[in-house]
Amino acid sequence: MAYFFQMITLFQLVCTVIVIWKLQLFWQTEDHLLTPKLWDGVDTYGYVGFMFLFCFKMTPCLSLPFTVMNTIALSFTNLWPEPPQLDVHKSNIPNLCFRVVTRGLYKKLVIRTLEKNIETCLKTGLEKFNFEVVTDTPLDLSTSMYIQEIVVPKEYTTKHNSQFKARALHYCLEKSISNLSEDDWIVHMDEETLLTQGSVIGLANFAAKSMGDVGQGVITYANTEIINWLTTLADSVRVAIDIGLMKFCFQKLHRPIYGLKGSYIIIKCSVEKKIGFDYGLKGSIAEDLYLALEAWKNGYKFNFVEGEMWEKSPFTIIDYIRQRKRWFVGRMFTILSPNIPLKYKLLLIPADLSWLLLLFNIVTMFVPLKTPHFLIITNSWTGGLIVFLFMFGSVQSFSLKKYGLRRKILICVCNAMIIPIVACLDGIASLWGFCWNIDTGFYIVQKEHNMYENEDEEEV
Repeated sequence: MAYFFQMITLFQLVCTVIVIWKLQLFWQTEDHLLTPKLWDGVDTYGYVGFMFLFCFKMTPCLSLPFTVMNTIALSFTNLWPEPPQLDVHKSNIPNLCFRVVTRGLYKKLVIRTLEKNIETCLKTGLEKFNFEVVTDTPLDLSTSMYIQEIVVPKEYTTKHNSQFKARALHYCLEKSISNLSEDDWIVHMDEETLLTQGSVIGLANFAAKSMGDVGQGVITYANTEIINWLTTLADSVRVAIDIGLMKFCFQKLHRPIYGLKGSYIIIKCSVEKKIGFDYGLKGSIAEDLYLALEAWKNGYKFNFVEGEMWEKSPFTIIDYIRQRKRWFVGRMFTILSPNIPLKYKLLLIPADLSWLLLLFNIVTMFVPLKTPHFLIITNSWTGGLIVFLFMFGSVQSFSLKKYGLRRKILICVCNAMIIPIVACLDGIASLWGFCWNIDTGFYIVQKEHNMYENEDEEEV
């Protein structure tokens, strides 16, 4: 059955690319299709204007490595896996330490999430586990054998002056603080991340069988209450990339070619202690990516974790833009870091350049400048892939049982329609980050919604 769905998925990808290619051809004039003359724009825009516009017309070529890698990943990765099953005896599963970093701004959210996650671990039959809550502000969490609260002192500084989440994570590795053994495993999660039984089983299998030194799994954003439909639909492309590209890189290549997310990471304690999180101020903004490249540089093996975790998308459009801005700035600083050799960043560079120039690329789409045939093919391939990833991410994110077939089809269609809006938002975020990257802050999106506050008041 999985093979059948795989073939259907690839067929849909091919059809999407063909449709986008036809639309690209329709966009061009018939005269251009028969006898393309690239220099026709010189008379209209002048040599300088033409070269400027033509260079921006060529920016989609920067996405070609990303497009090729995604296509290969979708072709050679199992996109429809069966739910994971526990392959080892429970007594052979090493201790799993679920580490949650918070500023302490959302105490009710942290407590509610911890209770649900502990319940999930117990239902799954996990025996050796604990939750470490690393916070800047004391939360006074209720006493539990599964919870340990670690308060980072305000005066604590690292050797290279790391900040934000990296500073807190490095504090946990101090000899006077950490009580984990070298053979324990650390699972990094955000304060709102919800475990599923599938993810707990996947983590248990990964740790017990030592499938790698560092692992990453899939996070979905539509399995809990949806606060903002636009941002949730926008995040569906991340789900598709996780299932295809990231899974291929981790499971087949065992390398973080396109980086690492900051949540749903499992890493052996001895590895994390050796690498640490003391990356300096600029390395602290995207500490997850820096960690991945440092681990790769040191020869550690990466692999994929089966099962999914659940999170929420940003609640507002401005939070979405600010989140993406922080990601872009952090990635940019990591790419520019002299401490990481160029060979570990080769595919990150064109991907982030295409992200930076995304807004200019959108604008030049409406400039009446003739386009060479090879660029039409490149644009069609990349555009078709992006449309497919958004729709495939929707299929994987939204439950058929919960939404029904008609609503699910409508969601997929709507997701394809909002791609131009999402592209503009991402383009604004990257341009904002590039022009004002001197702001090396660590913006945290809103994590708690009014409806949850009302629920807490009703309980009281």
